[in-house]
Amino acid sequence: MTDGAAHARALAQSLLLNQNPPRLPVRVEKLRFDKRLIIDSLEHYCALTSHTLDSLTGEARAALQDGCTLIVERRGRRVYLILYNEKARSTRRRQFTLAHEVGHIYLGHGDDSPASEREANSFAAELLVPRVLACEYLKTAKSVGNPALALSQAFGASYETANICLSGFGRDLDFTQREKDLLARYRPALPDPREPEVSY
Repeated sequence: MTDGAAHARALAQSLLLNQNPPRLPVRVEKLRFDKRLIIDSLEHYCALTSHTLDSLTGEARAALQDGCTLIVERRGRRVYLILYNEKARSTRRRQFTLAHEVGHIYLGHGDDSPASEREANSFAAELLVPRVLACEYLKTAKSVGNPALALSQAFGASYETANICLSGFGRDLDFTQREKDLLARYRPALPDPREPEVSY
């Protein structure tokens, strides 16, 4: 794992540790942030600003397939407006998009370079399916044929998000003190592996 990915995961863990009460599955739009973030749909934003999605062309339109972040200065303070596409493929995909955009903000990215995208993906996966909680869940589950599917269902995350989480399950599963604190705080909220999958 790169230093950038490890840093991204640590930032996501810190954000989760600041939630009170701790809840699973993580719903990005319900998190408390220490930055000024507003989450809204692209469609609602267009209605408020008299723009249309059809008026967006080229790279901007392609970037808005899932969502984006606008930065606004208001009364000398920076406000981040995270916009998601209501027509996105699924609620689980939308959660990943929101977590990814929050990752860009917390990581201080000013571009969408491949490295920035990978770091934002690491942040999003850790926020939605924290590695230490995934490991604990899989230990308590009796038999898991497909770990990614089991994590996706248990944490209400996309299959792709669960796979990103599992990619961090290398040889080194020594957890940091922050991860141990996260496990202690969120263990009571962990889903029961005998229960049906999370639904929305």
